[in-house]
Amino acid sequence: MKIVSLQAENIKRLVAVEIRPDGNLVEITGKNGQGKTSILDAIWWALDSNKVVQSSPIREGAEKGFVEIDLGDYIVTKTFKRKPDGDVTIALTVKNKDGFKADSPVKLLETFIGDLTFDPLAFARMKPQEQVVALRALVKDYDFADAEAKNKADFEARTDVNRTVRDLKARIDAIAVPEDTPDQRISAESLMGELSRAMDHNSKIDAAITKRQNIDQRIQSLDSINATRKAQIKTLQAAIIADELAIEELRDEVDGIDTSGEKVDIETIRQQITKAEETNRYVDRKQQRATLQNELKAAEEKSAAYTKAIDDRKEAASRAVRRAELPVGGLELTDDSILVNGQPFDQASDAEQLRVSVAVAGAMNPKLRVIRVRDGSLLDTDSMKLLATYAEEQDMQIWLESVQSPRDTAIVIEDGRVAGAQLEAAE
Repeated sequence: MKIVSLQAENIKRLVAVEIRPDGNLVEITGKNGQGKTSILDAIWWALDSNKVVQSSPIREGAEKGFVEIDLGDYIVTKTFKRKPDGDVTIALTVKNKDGFKADSPVKLLETFIGDLTFDPLAFARMKPQEQVVALRALVKDYDFADAEAKNKADFEARTDVNRTVRDLKARIDAIAVPEDTPDQRISAESLMGELSRAMDHNSKIDAAITKRQNIDQRIQSLDSINATRKAQIKTLQAAIIADELAIEELRDEVDGIDTSGEKVDIETIRQQITKAEETNRYVDRKQQRATLQNELKAAEEKSAAYTKAIDDRKEAASRAVRRAELPVGGLELTDDSILVNGQPFDQASDAEQLRVSVAVAGAMNPKLRVIRVRDGSLLDTDSMKLLATYAEEQDMQIWLESVQSPRDTAIVIEDGRVAGAQLEAAE
């Protein structure tokens, strides 16, 4: 389905035009500001939804305007009327060739209108990522927007998780623990009990030693006194006898005191307690490190799950692209670029880029075989011939805007009208 004829009055810069295309390449030319772009916009506004219509579609000074497009099987008419408050009302009618008016013209147009915004020359100048987004429209059985939204959410969540992973790793690395640190804390309570018992034991021995030393001192003192008294036998006999008896009793008492036990080395126990406290600090650190390592493992698993979800969706997108019937042999769609025969699109020749772009435009408009090209002035004579050839090959009707074209077949627009000689050619 192509445009058989176009009529428009009072649309943007257009006063009144009627064009009946002859051939698949319809070149609209003229100086800037004469109404060329208004013709391409008029086609778009008539066939697409009202959302694409500019806020001031009616020519300045006019109160109403219309666009009528004959598609052969259908005649589409969109009228614009200015209200007193400046707003514009828009009405759409679609009739078949027998004059029957469609009850739901918008829904009817949706059945055969493709992507009228797709401009093959603009596509060729896009950045690779923008071209990828444009071509995804050809992959019908995969929701790229939903996948990208989920990938974005998972990417952000994974970023948060990876931030936690880095924090946990830093905290783990900051905890220094000797390799021989046990897993369980040492019981300092039992060591304290042992220390108490040892101290009691040692105290008894110390008391016994002190007592024995005191007795030894008394013995020595008495021996000295006894020696003196022996020198005074006559006067001190009685005292000597008494002292000897006392000495014997004290010796009996000494014999009953057991000082054979060995003292316990409490310093060793104190060192063990100190070591136990140090070990317990390391045990606490080891347990803290183990807890952080468990958190790290969980965070890394969570991050890996997000990565897998993103990769799975990318693989699903790749499968959908592989299943899609792209319009040109050797055309491939990756995550971030378009390949033609294995090479990046922007490295292909100008002719190849133009051929692919036109084919893509055709695929996006399978029923209404109409596309618009705004920057036709960028094409030289050879490129224009190639565009005409590709239009024939793809059975596309290309409406192309250029500035002061030298080609005789171009339709010249002057002051919002078709110029005289070109009007006859167009008709």
